[in-house]
Formats: sequence, structure tokens, C-alpha cells
Amino acid sequence: MTSAVLNVKIDETLKEKLRHYAQDNDLNLSVATQRLIALAFATEEAGVTGHDVDSQHTEEDTSAFTPKEIKALRKLLKKKK
Repeated sequence: MTSAVLNVKIDETLKEKLRHYAQDNDLNLSVATQRLIALAFATEEAGVTGHDVDSQHTEEDTSAFTPKEIKALRKLLKKKK
């Protein structure tokens, strides 16, 4: 595989996100950029949309605890003391 140079101007905050991604994954900026661009094209070719990736058709249960669950939690907390 031959390498090519690509000079692009991006927003400073996006560059910082890229730098953090590279640092977290022990990569340099060049490898991290290449990996993310390849991933973007792979998901596009596979027909994956943002909706498929983000929601995965799941919803978070945000209901409050029932009185029975609260009582059980209090019991557990008392045992720890």
C-alpha cells in the first residue's frame, strides 16, 4: 500500500477530539485519522445509518423505583453499615 499526503483544515475542537482518540488508543494522529475515515466509509458501504448505530432500537428505563424496591435498597444499605 502506498501512502499519500492529505492536508485538510478542520475545526480546532474536532482536532482535539481526534488527538484524544489517538492518545486513548495509543495511536498517532495519522493512524487514528486513517482508521476513522476507513470506518466511516465501511459503515456507509454497509448501509449503516446513524439511527442504526446510535439507538440500536433500545430505550432506557427511566421509571422510578417501586416502594418494594426502595425498601429492599434501604435494607441492603443498613446491612453495609
